[in-house]
Amino acid sequence: MDTHEFTFVLASKPTGEELDVLFETGGSDATPETTGDGTSWLHFDREADSLAAALVSALGTIEHAGLQAMAVCSDDLVSLREIAKRTGRSYESVRLLAAGKRGPGGFPAPLSTDGWTLYSWAQVRPWFARHYPTSMQDRDELTFEHDRVIAAADHLVRARAILRGDDTATQLAKLLAVA
Repeated sequence: MDTHEFTFVLASKPTGEELDVLFETGGSDATPETTGDGTSWLHFDREADSLAAALVSALGTIEHAGLQAMAVCSDDLVSLREIAKRTGRSYESVRLLAAGKRGPGGFPAPLSTDGWTLYSWAQVRPWFARHYPTSMQDRDELTFEHDRVIAAADHLVRARAILRGDDTATQLAKLLAVA
């Protein structure tokens, strides 16, 4: 078994009683933190066969303690400047690739277009690895797999929080039926 590191964002600051239950029911590998703005996190160092299994297990522990996870901390949303930094390219080079004015085309679509244009690193990274492998040599496959699973888990945990108590969740679960 490997130890997997990740962080959940909580809906509210845990009470002492909730933390006691968390630690007593399998959450001794969690470290709570609350920032000055009131955001609360639980950092985990969870042993499991896979990162996905560790995330699911930790989420169960959180919910058993009566806490609600709102997200998984992720570095997935990136600007063109951040993409340039991570790939070792210039901002202008990345901007032209994203606009389809250079390169092979097919750059992943942005997730937002109003104001700051943001992309999913889990979508952009494989595009660069496929078309410009030398720019991705410093990022190993294990790091990429971790980033990819964390990004997916973040989206799923956010969806659970948004749809909590709603019949729509059952219908939308069919979207996850991947072949």
